[in-house]
Amino acid sequence: MGPSSSLRSQRKANWAYEAVLDASTNSRAVRSAAAFVVWFLVLFNIALISLEVASIPIRGMLAIALLAILALVAPTLFLRALARHSWILLLAGVLAFIGTFVSVANSVTPAIIGRMILEVHIQSAVTLLLAVMLAELAGPKAAVSAICAAIAVTALFAVVQFADIGFGWRVREALGDLQGLNLSEDGSFINRRPMGASYSPIHLSTQACLAFAAYASWQLRKRESSDDTVAVNTAILLGLAAMVSLSFLSETRSPILGAVIFFGVYMVSRGSAITRFLIFVIAVCAIAAAPLVLDLMDGSESRVFRIGDNSSTGRLPLFKFGLKLLADNPLGYGFGFESTKFWTLYWQEIYTLPSAGVIREAELHNYLLNMALTYGFGLLLVLPLVIQLLWNGRASLIAFLPYAVHILFHNTGPFWNDTLFWFVVGAISATNYVAPNEQDGRRTSTRRRPRALRPRTL
Repeated sequence: MGPSSSLRSQRKANWAYEAVLDASTNSRAVRSAAAFVVWFLVLFNIALISLEVASIPIRGMLAIALLAILALVAPTLFLRALARHSWILLLAGVLAFIGTFVSVANSVTPAIIGRMILEVHIQSAVTLLLAVMLAELAGPKAAVSAICAAIAVTALFAVVQFADIGFGWRVREALGDLQGLNLSEDGSFINRRPMGASYSPIHLSTQACLAFAAYASWQLRKRESSDDTVAVNTAILLGLAAMVSLSFLSETRSPILGAVIFFGVYMVSRGSAITRFLIFVIAVCAIAAAPLVLDLMDGSESRVFRIGDNSSTGRLPLFKFGLKLLADNPLGYGFGFESTKFWTLYWQEIYTLPSAGVIREAELHNYLLNMALTYGFGLLLVLPLVIQLLWNGRASLIAFLPYAVHILFHNTGPFWNDTLFWFVVGAISATNYVAPNEQDGRRTSTRRRPRALRPRTL
């Protein structure tokens, strides 16, 4: 058989494979199975995030195994996921290289370097590819629904805990014992601060922000497909209310601040002229009344309304501490960085600030500072890539406003203690990938899709 015959045979085989893939993807059973796997993986990463075997996270091993199976069963789907998200994968690789260089310069042990590359960069890449493939198989609506349903499970336990029903706390204690966690030393558990099935109240709030980001992005995409880009979407505001309610339950303030900012930006950008005027009036009144409101809030029993506790006042010394660390070593500190190891060097400059003692025992609670202190000024090398990724995902960025505000006050974020972020990116990616005239949850042949291989992130 000549070369031309081989080429024709290969083309026929590829065509047959695409036909089978499209048929299987449109199968209700396949879509349901993919959605269930998304739900299970998200819930596993919520409730059993610290479950390990021989110091290796089971969630990471599970993701690698599932990705390998999907890559073998649907190689075209895998290659398309690689192509569409090559820029994020490149970002993960460059960050791993920069982090390794900075770590070697700071004499970080090879064991720590290897573990961080595996748990942060490789795990992020694997989770992203797996989430993208599952979301395409399930369909964007099913993928978003699966993510929100998994987070709703932990939210339900938080409601039970808020009602001080012992069952909710016993379940959380059992999950902790399974992972080798001693909750008798956990302040949130001792003080009965609701955390659901999540690792902590902060993790619960992070997950609430991500659920809202996924849901709001899907709603924005639906509105964009219907050419109705002006009117305010009530469903998004209801989702925002649910996120704020869960933040009240977990007594976490930063998502509420993020929700206020989102509400203002969204209403101004989508509302009528009257709505914009009302938002302006409310903002002016809120600023004028801020001193009185803050004084009244400070005496509240609820943590949400207190602004004078150690958690609030401690943010300033932590921020100043982080800036001094960065100024003294702009190269960065590499993997395994722990700010608490350096507090004695800066105590004389920090101790006069309110709640200064927090620098002895708490991490910096600022995503940007944590990233800057780990990778140093080498982050400037990836800044153009990050800007391009944000530009590609600009249609969904507004949905991440509560999440962005939240991580500025805590130790979580992309490539920093947040695996669930990539499941949301995968679901949103599938939402953006489906043509506007397609039914939600279904795909047509990839040959008929415009710009199928263009890298898209959100």
